[in-house]
Amino acid sequence: MLINIKLRNLLLIIIPVSLLFGEPSTTLPENMPLHTKALWGENGLFRKLNFAPNNRQEELQLRVKMLQLHQKVALGSLGAFFYQSYLGKQLVDGNYDNYDRHSSMSKVVWSTYMFSASLSYFAPPGMKYTKKLSSMRIHRFLSWVHFTGMASIPWLGYNISNSSSNERSSAVKIHQNVAYATLITMSFSALLSFLPY
Repeated sequence: MLINIKLRNLLLIIIPVSLLFGEPSTTLPENMPLHTKALWGENGLFRKLNFAPNNRQEELQLRVKMLQLHQKVALGSLGAFFYQSYLGKQLVDGNYDNYDRHSSMSKVVWSTYMFSASLSYFAPPGMKYTKKLSSMRIHRFLSWVHFTGMASIPWLGYNISNSSSNERSSAVKIHQNVAYATLITMSFSALLSFLPY
């Protein structure tokens, strides 16, 4: 009788633990985004180049590490982007004291942003992908918007310094609007990453 109670108690502990920490699925998920399928699918680039981990469990562990680092670097990049936007607003208002700092910060923001984006973009596939609307689907959609903005901001800044005096105010306005739209979508995307999926 005492052995049966101990066995039952042991099973009550083992079964939930095995469900939580048991071997994950060895198959790849359905509905993977196209770029993920091209990189991590059965015949994906990383598998052909032997860059993929040895098994699906190691892939998922790598994914978690990459996405956690993505989140930390992205938040740092977002903070630096807010500061750079503040400096840019001072330039627009006629205070050119921080012109060099704004220029230097642009390199920091752009580099950390692109590093963070690459961590997310090249991460192994998750457990599943759903077509339902969720915070992560909106996060991924917004990432395309702020990536496009971030990719164009350096060119728009370069365009300001190479524009004639007649075109300069228009070039500044375009640069400023794209930077603000990028900052807003990046901020909203960051907030969504803290919500349940």
